[in-house]
Amino acid sequence: MTQPRDNETRWITPTSPLTGKPAGTVAITEPEGVAAVVERSRGAFDDWGAMTHDERKPYLRAFAKHVLGSMDRIAAVIVSETGKNVGDAHAEIVGTLTALDFYTRNAGKLLRPKKGSSWPFLTTRGWTEYPPIGVAGIISPWNYPFYLPTLSSIQALCAGCTIVVKPSEITPMSGQLVEDLAIEAGLPDDVVQVIHGGGDTGSALVDADTDIIAFTGSGEVGKVIAGQAAKTLKPVLLELGGKDAQIVLEDANLRDAARAAITFGVFNAGQQCVGIERVYVVADAYDEFMEEAADAAGRITAATGDHRDIGPFISAPQAEVVENQLDLAVAAGARVVAGGSKLTTEHGAYFEPTLVEGVDHSMLLMQEETFGPVIPVMKVADEEEALLLANDSPYGLHGSVWTGSKQRGRRIARRMKTGTVAINDHLINFLYPSIKFGGIGESGLNGQLGEEGIKAFTIHRSITSARFRPTTRLMGGWMPRRVGPRYWKALAKVLFGWRR
Repeated sequence: MTQPRDNETRWITPTSPLTGKPAGTVAITEPEGVAAVVERSRGAFDDWGAMTHDERKPYLRAFAKHVLGSMDRIAAVIVSETGKNVGDAHAEIVGTLTALDFYTRNAGKLLRPKKGSSWPFLTTRGWTEYPPIGVAGIISPWNYPFYLPTLSSIQALCAGCTIVVKPSEITPMSGQLVEDLAIEAGLPDDVVQVIHGGGDTGSALVDADTDIIAFTGSGEVGKVIAGQAAKTLKPVLLELGGKDAQIVLEDANLRDAARAAITFGVFNAGQQCVGIERVYVVADAYDEFMEEAADAAGRITAATGDHRDIGPFISAPQAEVVENQLDLAVAAGARVVAGGSKLTTEHGAYFEPTLVEGVDHSMLLMQEETFGPVIPVMKVADEEEALLLANDSPYGLHGSVWTGSKQRGRRIARRMKTGTVAINDHLINFLYPSIKFGGIGESGLNGQLGEEGIKAFTIHRSITSARFRPTTRLMGGWMPRRVGPRYWKALAKVLFGWRR
């Protein structure tokens, strides 16, 4: 959304890493102006938050319909800012629509009051309700610049919150679409607002009168936000980095496993927290796996611009990070099987799809998030060694197990120290809105999706109601005391003694 310039407003003009051309212009929301935006959101919450889900549903359906009808437009903006393949941009929108559809249809059921058990206080009813928490501040990254801000927005809106979104300053145009499409779909004024700027604007959003912050991004920034929010005990949802492991067993479909390793290792030029960043293959399957993986890697390109191209890095410095990790690994004894070269064009930085073997856990390539299209593979003796090494990481976002046995796959999945695991697939959990997605350890806090995701944007308000007279009075607990220890001991035996 290009805006007229003036002499006082500062502007962001993102540039495509693919073409070097400007993708548009947005005005920066200065930190001192964030509070006023949040105040408008607070005013809109009075009506939006008071609606039932059935009353909000027509607006949400209109928003989903508008996203569906605007796929080409949205994809064009995503490509203009990130340089990613247009098909991948459309896939990002499908993920968005999947979550929109699920929550629009199911929010009423997910947020239905939950009845508590009356035992042993049979003269009291109890239940928990889930009213919206208020104004949600959403801070999102650049790697999936439409899906990620919209994903948190969907859950917050369906819960009844109003939202203020701060997209990455690298991809502001994609984030701006969240507000533009909401307005075009007829959502009430100020229910959805987008602000722009760098870290100072995001920090101002955390400090403002928001009721919850949902952040997706780096662990370093996530910890800063968590500390900032802790000053007022403001809840935070943190979806941070990952060093996702793939475990491949001898009874797996090795062609599928190898192609998945390459696909999810290089997709989006490897710039994703749920990509495959480490592979552990048992010895009996190793040679065949590597043969299949090398073949798959050789079929993918960088800097060619055709349908097999993985696209550029969002910025040139990331290519240096990837190159440094790879060079250190090679110097320590790793061997490049395919790819391995950084490519620089007139406008962007690329890295070849790269397959590496001979790695171990002394290397940064196996310990730190790479965020590039490099797949290191380690031969292991058996599933126990694979599990031991897969769990040897401070991260715990996602992982996958590849085996021909469903029972074996579930057994190993339950032992992986991650918030999410896929059996004979990868990344699908992040596109599966009916179950929770979230990490442990350095990979995040609380998470999103599923029933837990929408309820994170609510107050868990529990209510009790006496059926007749106050239960506490009937039990003899009121002042002045009329009962003593013998009464309470006898009552305990009556209520619970029969359970022995």
